[in-house]
Amino acid sequence: MTLAKPEVLFDEKQIARRMEELGREIGQSFAGSEPCVVGLMKSCLVFMADLVRRIPLDLTCHFVEASSLREQGAGPVRTAIVYSTEIPYEGRDILLLDDVIDTGITLSFLLDHIRERRPRSLKVCALIDKPGDRKIDVHPDWAAFTLKEPLKDARYIVGYGLDHAEGYRGLPYLGTIPRPVPPVEGRKITISGGGS
Repeated sequence: MTLAKPEVLFDEKQIARRMEELGREIGQSFAGSEPCVVGLMKSCLVFMADLVRRIPLDLTCHFVEASSLREQGAGPVRTAIVYSTEIPYEGRDILLLDDVIDTGITLSFLLDHIRERRPRSLKVCALIDKPGDRKIDVHPDWAAFTLKEPLKDARYIVGYGLDHAEGYRGLPYLGTIPRPVPPVEGRKITISGGGS
């Protein structure tokens, strides 16, 4: 499969600068505590690795995986946590890292899941926040980058851990590619042979 060359959205220097700024701000916010950093697998791996090295505190790192299962047509969106480690949320200061917050559906579900376990505090940091796409009113405490307007031609963000079909994750920058076209559902026709 030949991968389309991405257009650079945020380059390595912009990302590095934002990681430094976020590390300082988060460090000040959690000063005096040992935050439990929970990364949403697997698109936030690169973001998490860079960010935790810039937070000047002792911290623990954990991962959680969630997926949104969208049903055909205008049916409901169902979000399920498909894997979760035994993360010690109770009484802890939790920093949840998310890759891209668009509709807010998955994030809202995760926040409810974590709050049920009674953390002392719960804050969210996103790599990219897209408030214009929101369907549920949730807001990150921090975002490396905020895209107030939809991307031109509904382009798709890749790189710096974000993928399309598992490609592009290793790019050192955030870029955009033309939005992949979903496969066309074919019609199924059953032909039965008539006996004569």
